[in-house]
Amino acid sequence: MRFFYKLVPALLMVVVMTGHAFASDTEGNFSIRGAGLLTCANLVAERAEQTRAYLMIGGWLDGYLTGMNQYASDTYDNSSFESTELFLAIMDKHCKDNPRDRLFSVVNTIMTRLHPDRIRKGSPLIPVQLGEYKTQLYQETIQRIQHALTERGHFKGKPTGKWDEHTERALTAFQAGAKLEPSGFPDQTTLWRLLRKEEKNP
Repeated sequence: MRFFYKLVPALLMVVVMTGHAFASDTEGNFSIRGAGLLTCANLVAERAEQTRAYLMIGGWLDGYLTGMNQYASDTYDNSSFESTELFLAIMDKHCKDNPRDRLFSVVNTIMTRLHPDRIRKGSPLIPVQLGEYKTQLYQETIQRIQHALTERGHFKGKPTGKWDEHTERALTAFQAGAKLEPSGFPDQTTLWRLLRKEEKNP
């Protein structure tokens, strides 16, 4: 599926260190290790070639997000639906214009921007399958999808957090109006356009 390259102009207008809380020493300093020290130029080059180093960057990103989920207050998952590959694509888009930025700063800013929409408490993962496409979404995320589709006039009924034919039809209608592939499948592009405040939705 063609997920990534039309997603993120507003999110990545500015990438700077923000006021997100971190564990640190008494002077507010902390050590950054691993791929977080690499520059954007490194990411762009490794991603273009799909190298082992690129896979290692993805592993570092997963570890960073896990640590953030563990130590951020009132947080179960800072990512309500985004895949690792989506985050890497967002980073790549920014990095092509900002080759000197450090990956830690880029990731920190993205996650700080997404933090208000985090999953605050554990939520069951619900399997979603349409033909050959499969995914799992938090029940809370499905409820958010249903709320968003209701606001756009596509979904009628109570947001149950269950994936059913009514939700699929409503999502298909949204995709058609948004000029996306009207598959009814909750792919990354569709969910970004539907749920993220940074994007102007149709």
